[in-house]
Amino acid sequence: MTRAALILVIVFAGACEDAKDAPEAAQRKLVCRQLEKHIFRITPGPGGELPASDPARIVELMAKVPVEDIEQCAAAKPEAITCMLAAPDVATLRACIPAKTD
Repeated sequence: MTRAALILVIVFAGACEDAKDAPEAAQRKLVCRQLEKHIFRITPGPGGELPASDPARIVELMAKVPVEDIEQCAAAKPEAITCMLAAPDVATLRACIPAKTD
């Protein structure tokens, strides 16, 4: 029974992944993935380690980014994303994030 439920979950998850984004949405998600890479490149690791510079390590970290984070980023203001992509450090990147309004 558990095995059948697991198989159903995998099938439905696969079906959801087959949905194609509109070209504009796909482009925005691509930019957001570039932003995630940039964030990993400029953010020090735990304990003050140097930021990730090894391409394999960055790919490993990128694999752990939830799809919801990419979707939230894609919904963000384009000027904020552009600002963050140009940020040379974390402090500058955080200054790009617009104040939350209710």
